[in-house]
Amino acid sequence: MFASTSRKERERAEAKAAEGSPSPGEPTASDAPPASFDDAWPKPDRTRPPEPPAAARRPSPPPRSPSTFTEAASPPPPPPAPEPEPAVEQPPVTVLKSGIVDGMAYSLYSDGSIEAQMPEGMMRFASIDELRAHLDQRS
Repeated sequence: MFASTSRKERERAEAKAAEGSPSPGEPTASDAPPASFDDAWPKPDRTRPPEPPAAARRPSPPPRSPSTFTEAASPPPPPPAPEPEPAVEQPPVTVLKSGIVDGMAYSLYSDGSIEAQMPEGMMRFASIDELRAHLDQRS
């Protein structure tokens, strides 16, 4: 970062040395008045850039008035969903036992679930306990 600045200064010094020493009638750098802002950046270069076409300009939003109430902060973003664990190959669900109990057809599956023919149609329950609870509610 600083090397580029010192290189520029070194190049300027070499360029001045290459020009040779000034003749006795020529003014030296120490005789010249100090450079001013106007010398470094003349007025024509300081003019504002032209306005963009009306189609490209966007109206600026109106300034917000200070609020006496504290504004509610937006809710924090939801935590990222946990990465799904690699699927472990589960054996296919098979029928362990089927039959009819008290006029109700049923099938008991290897995952513990049970499917029963109810008056409202075929229903599947996660366990035999759920089926019993459902039957208790009906009676």
